[in-house]
Amino acid sequence: MKVLVGCFYHETNTFNPQPTHKEDFVFVEGDAVLDRLHSVAALRMQQVDVIPGIYATGLSSGIVTKSTFDFFAQKLLAVLQDTEVDGIWLHLHGSMVVEGIGSGELELIKQIRAFVGSQIPISLTLDIHGNIPEELSQLVNIVRAYRTVPHTDQAETERITAEALTALIAIKETITPAFVKLPVVICGEKALGNREPLQSIFAELAAVEEIEGIATASFFLGHAWSDTAHTGASVFVVPRTRHDVETAEQACHRLVEFIVARKHQFDFASQALAPEQALDYALQIDDKPVFVSDSGDNTTAGAPGCNTVLLKLLTQRDLNGKKAVIASIFDQAAFAELNQHEVGEHVSVWVGGGADDYSEQVLLTGILKAKGDLLGYLNAENDVVGQVCTIEMDALDVVIANRGDSFISINHFVRAGLQFTDYDVIVLKQGYLFDALTKVARGEVLALTPGATYLQIAELNYLALPAAVERI
Repeated sequence: MKVLVGCFYHETNTFNPQPTHKEDFVFVEGDAVLDRLHSVAALRMQQVDVIPGIYATGLSSGIVTKSTFDFFAQKLLAVLQDTEVDGIWLHLHGSMVVEGIGSGELELIKQIRAFVGSQIPISLTLDIHGNIPEELSQLVNIVRAYRTVPHTDQAETERITAEALTALIAIKETITPAFVKLPVVICGEKALGNREPLQSIFAELAAVEEIEGIATASFFLGHAWSDTAHTGASVFVVPRTRHDVETAEQACHRLVEFIVARKHQFDFASQALAPEQALDYALQIDDKPVFVSDSGDNTTAGAPGCNTVLLKLLTQRDLNGKKAVIASIFDQAAFAELNQHEVGEHVSVWVGGGADDYSEQVLLTGILKAKGDLLGYLNAENDVVGQVCTIEMDALDVVIANRGDSFISINHFVRAGLQFTDYDVIVLKQGYLFDALTKVARGEVLALTPGATYLQIAELNYLALPAAVERI
């Protein structure tokens, strides 16, 4: 039994005007692919001959250029040209948008189907924030979404979809999942896995997977900051055999009813305040660290990371004896200028590239405190995706990066040359806190800043999203 494996992962924010290029992806091919996928061990346990495809994962950002998509798609198809396979296993996101094409996942699967035909089973691991086109559900056989927010179960999800694939190959059947698209899109910061209603929805999904004849069950929240015709929530239920299709259809519709009955329970999990009020809230907490999410410029959801709204406010106010840091602000020109200096030197630099109305230039003057690496996240959490320089200005440190990214773990601070324990208040280009930071937080607040990931999605200027889709 031969199975091709690969990863082509990008969450696209169409409100981010900066396009995503090939150089913005962490890319490996050949046998190195096998070291990065948890599905490989599960497949080898079933004596599968695992064929490496590609591993390409990009930080969330703007629309993927067609040339970039074509480059990676052709790399994957070239592997299929060289060998016959019994199945295909892929880790995708579900919300990739490609210039002039639309859904990257749909286009990729169409190209694969054109090459291998309809009888080779395809199994997908997808992000719960995927915007799934209905047509995609007709072209794949196995689907499972992450069942954690923040995401901590990618490895488990990869294993489950790999095992389901080998089981399907063994019975030599082709199956089509049950699928329902919901006319609703949910702001990601209103849906955390340890809070209602998502906690109960996850429990219901687990119960459905206990039903005889059901392979997997998935709920997709959708990605609110991607303006497409298929943006929004959806439900998948995958039958084990063609004899279980009716069971899967019934379970799928019950899940939809369960979710729709609870849709208005989705709400912010932490304080959500106007920018200045959010800083007031953070600075009055006695314990540390307190995290402030610059939620309108959340790079983990595809914002550019260059917003200077909170930076401007912090430079204009008394920090009440507290020490604060902003990690980080994306400004290639400012980074290049700072990087010419040595640590310890006095520096002065304008920050804020003027990319939009929210990235006004701010003059920073202080000491170059540190230089270091910028790490990625999720599928690239230990990969170096850029570099950073940190300016210390008395009570405020500002990290300037040559890539738009967010600090999601303690190691991100360490690799930047910083100690997170030095700070009372930490401002991040993030929405909900990632798991590693939640564990050390003594307080958190969402600053309702403007930008490409503005949390009040009812106010966003959608053009492609159908008017009938409810925004929560």
